[in-house]
Parts: sequence; structure tokens; C-alpha cells
Amino acid sequence: MITFSDTSLSPYLFQVSQWYELVVFTASMEIYGSAVADKLDNSRSILKRRYYRQHCTLELGSYIKDLSVVHSDLSSIVILDNSPGAYRSHPDNAIPIKSWFSDPSDTALLNLLPMLDALRFTADVRSVLSRNLHQHRLW
Repeated sequence: MITFSDTSLSPYLFQVSQWYELVVFTASMEIYGSAVADKLDNSRSILKRRYYRQHCTLELGSYIKDLSVVHSDLSSIVILDNSPGAYRSHPDNAIPIKSWFSDPSDTALLNLLPMLDALRFTADVRSVLSRNLHQHRLW
């Protein structure tokens, strides 16, 4: 799971929540993931649903996120994740992002706003995201 400071992420989450239903899907245990999601959401109900380690599939010692638990129609599902192994079942739905470690100059999320804005007008996000598979690190 990527963690962020609440103050820097609030405007970002609010903007993106105007375009998408935001869901947390983490391979972390629920006790940790829930605490982080609570801090990010800050009682605004921006994060509509939450999925934790128990919703993942354990495969060869790694937790894999099966996006079909979020929705059976994957044409509008986008996963933003720093761990390509976690979304290896659905690479065509993924936008890889580097891990964040308290770097105030990091603009990775802001740089994604134009893409996220454009994707909401795409009939099937996989038709666009699958073109960027070369950006994913091998797992």
C-alpha cells in the first residue's frame, strides 16, 4: 500500500473521486490498511469500499489482487499500484507508480491527473493501459 500525508492527498482524492468511485485494495492486513484508509478518507466517504489481504489470493508467497472482486466488468477498473506482482492477474488495468517515502517534491500522483481524466471517457481502459505494459517491472 502506498501511504501519503493526509494534507497533501486530500485535494487529489477529492478531485479524482469526482471522476471515479475510489476503492482501497491493499495486500496489507486489515488492521493496518483500515487505519491508513481512515486517515486518508478523514470521514468524507471518498473511499467507497475497502479490500484487504483477506481479499487477495496467495500465490507462490505473494498476495495477488484479483480485481474481479471489485467489479466483474473490468473495462472501467483501474488499479494504481507500486507493486506489479500484486496486479499480475490484471496488468491491462494497471498504472504502475513508484513507492512514496515522505518526499515533499514527489509529483507522481499529480502527473497522473491528465491520464485519469482522459481514461474516464474511454469505453474500455484496458485498450489504453495495455499499451504501456513495457512500463511494468517484471515480477
